[in-house]
Amino acid sequence: MRKHSIKITLLFASLVAGEGWALPQNNTIEFSNCMLSLPGSPATARAECGFIEVPEDPDDPDGRKIPIHVAVAQASSTEAREDPVFFFAGGPGQAASETWVMIRGTLDKIRKNRDIVMIDQRGTGQSNKLECLPEEIEDLNAELDLDQLVEHTKGCLEKLDADPRFYTTTIAMGDFNRVREAMGYDQINLIGVSYGTRAAQVYLREFPETVRSVTLDSVIPMQLALGQEHAPMLDLAVGRVFADCRAEPSCAERYTGNLERLNDLVAELRAEPHWITLTDPITGKAQDLRMTAETLAVAIRFLSYSSETQATLPLLVHEALETGSLERLAAQAVLVMGGMTEMIARGMELSVMCSEDYPVLDTDADNSHTLLGDIFLSAVKAQCDVWPRGAVSPAFHEPVVSDVPVLLMSGERDPVTPPHYAETTAETFSNSLNLVARGQSHSVMKHVCLKNITTQFIEAGAVENLDTECVDRIRPAPFFTSLLGPEP
Repeated sequence: MRKHSIKITLLFASLVAGEGWALPQNNTIEFSNCMLSLPGSPATARAECGFIEVPEDPDDPDGRKIPIHVAVAQASSTEAREDPVFFFAGGPGQAASETWVMIRGTLDKIRKNRDIVMIDQRGTGQSNKLECLPEEIEDLNAELDLDQLVEHTKGCLEKLDADPRFYTTTIAMGDFNRVREAMGYDQINLIGVSYGTRAAQVYLREFPETVRSVTLDSVIPMQLALGQEHAPMLDLAVGRVFADCRAEPSCAERYTGNLERLNDLVAELRAEPHWITLTDPITGKAQDLRMTAETLAVAIRFLSYSSETQATLPLLVHEALETGSLERLAAQAVLVMGGMTEMIARGMELSVMCSEDYPVLDTDADNSHTLLGDIFLSAVKAQCDVWPRGAVSPAFHEPVVSDVPVLLMSGERDPVTPPHYAETTAETFSNSLNLVARGQSHSVMKHVCLKNITTQFIEAGAVENLDTECVDRIRPAPFFTSLLGPEP
């Protein structure tokens, strides 16, 4: 009896320690059970976690070291393939391990046969996170004071235990390859979402022989300076939402909103902001809110990030235009924005953008005719003028050329990475398939159709002979015809 107890105890201990997990024999990372969570959410998920140490400055291998956090969701099959999936998170500034709670349902079929490896890119999550900007900056009543923003940015720099110059995408991809080597994998499959598509492309360019396949969801072309087109692309997406509303009788007969009238409202708020009383949809507390043009634009932007919240826009905008009531629009935006600020490491975001994008960004571009206006470009300029910049290759923004199998996916109404971005990116991928999801927005792989296609693609390691018929059947979420939702 005692022998059996000892055997059971040893078996349990080996499982907890991950010893039964089929990593390559030459893996050198010590993994143990961990619990992953999403900031602002009570949801959690089990994984195996470990760390490697890397030089903060790759050119000074004997200098300061930083930890790189690695989380692995083990394959559910007992016979996992030897080419895992490496997941590249968005932002810039999201930690891959913190997104697992959100994406595990999307990758569950892929995970059946492959481990999912999530590396917190340096400066995010548990990889020496560059937390930045105090809470005051997020105050909805705070006007954009560029001088104050500069002071906050300087204050952040003083508090960082890091040299921000070494938190660029290219250096981070060197970390990812170190993880691959430490885990003993010869080839890997890459999945990137949003900014993660840039990171994945940089990895592919730097380490092409290690890549079996690449999946890019909501694609950023290498040629694009992040932030340059945020304002016009938001207007493009919102315009498409209103156009779809006009094409649907139940929506068209109820709502009279359009992009032109919405821009008129923004102009009115620029001239004279409105004070509203907002009941926080999460806490239930009343708050006086100074509704500026910027506040409204940010609300519209956040509500444009998914087809489901886009479906509320005609109703909410109609209410704002016809009654002058902005409360419900603001409340929905607050609900959607919940936890978003906690998910982004602002210092890492600045290190990427100020090093890679700001030098080629046209901050004098006139976006005054758009919903967002010039707020984003003005803020980037103010911060990047004081943020240290890392060395970036002059060829960084050149397109990546490859014959590795690449699957690209976009949402037709994406306010950040519209379909023509993927078209541009696909031009230098000779072995690629580009899919557009009708009426969808940002991050489309979660749609059951595209989830299944992605699973097929990674299983086959090829774009040929994929069953993509379901793409033609994708439709946007139905528009809300009342506060209760769409028509039955």
